Amino acid sequence: MKAKAPSFEFDPGIRIFGSGEHLLVVFDSQSPHDACRATRTVRIPKAFRQLSLVVAGFDAAQDIDHQRVLEGNVSLMIEGDAGVQAMHELAALRLVLHAEADRKGALTHVEPALVAYKVRQAVSECLNEALSDYYQREEARAAGVAAEVARPVPLAAAQYQVAAAQPSRKALREQAAGEAERQARSRRRKTAMAWLVPPLAVVAVMATMSHLASSQSPIENAVAQQMANDPESIKAQVELTKQTLQSMGLDPGQGGDIGCLAPQ
Repeated sequence: MKAKAPSFEFDPGIRIFGSGEHLLVVFDSQSPHDACRATRTVRIPKAFRQLSLVVAGFDAAQDIDHQRVLEGNVSLMIEGDAGVQAMHELAALRLVLHAEADRKGALTHVEPALVAYKVRQAVSECLNEALSDYYQREEARAAGVAAEVARPVPLAAAQYQVAAAQPSRKALREQAAGEAERQARSRRRKTAMAWLVPPLAVVAVMATMSHLASSQSPIENAVAQQMANDPESIKAQVELTKQTLQSMGLDPGQGGDIGCLAPQ
C-alpha cells in the first residue's frame, strides 16, 4: 500500500505601516519548515500605480533520505506612477519537508508544485489582509484628525475612531476546525444513540411482558383467596372434578381415591 503524500501548510505574516511618504512592509514566513526564516522589512513608496506579489522557485527538489529541500523567493513588484518597475524581495525560503513512509519503508515526498501553490495562495491572502488593515487604520486616523480639528475635546476623552479588529486567517481556520470537530462529535453521539437505544427499548419491552406474564392478575389472586376461605367452593370444585372424570369414562370411586380433594 502506497504511503499517503504528506501535506504542507504555509501561514506567513505580513504587516504594513506608514512612514512619511513610504510604506514599511514587514514579512515573516512563520514556518517551522523554513531553515532560513528571518523577519524582513522593505520600504516602498506610497505613491505606486500597481503592487503585486511574485513567487519564484520551488521547482528543483533536493532529496536527502527522508527529507526534501525546496528553495524559493517571495517578492513585491512595484510599478510607480512613471511606469518604472522595481522588485523588492520579502523572503528567500529554504523549506525542509519530511517524507511519509509506508509499511514497506517506501518514502513519499510532497510535490514541488503543491508547495509553490500553497505559498502563492498564502502570501496573496496575507498581503490582502495587511493592505485592508492598513487602509482601515489610515481612514480611522484621518477621520479622527478631522474631528479633532473641527471640535477640540479634552485629552481624557476618546479622540480617534478605532477600526474594528479583523480576525486573522489562522484564527478563522482554528474556529472552523473547532466547529467541524464539534459537529463530528455530535454526529458520533447521534450514531451511537441510534444503535444503542432501539436494542435497549426492545429489552425493556420484553422484560415488562415477561413480568406481566409471570405475575397473576388481581382478579386471579382474589378468586384463589376466596376459594381458600370458602369450603363450599372447594366442594363444588371436587364435584366438578368427579363429573369431569366420569365423563371421560373413569370411576374415581373404583380406580383411585380423590378424598384428598375434600376439605379437611
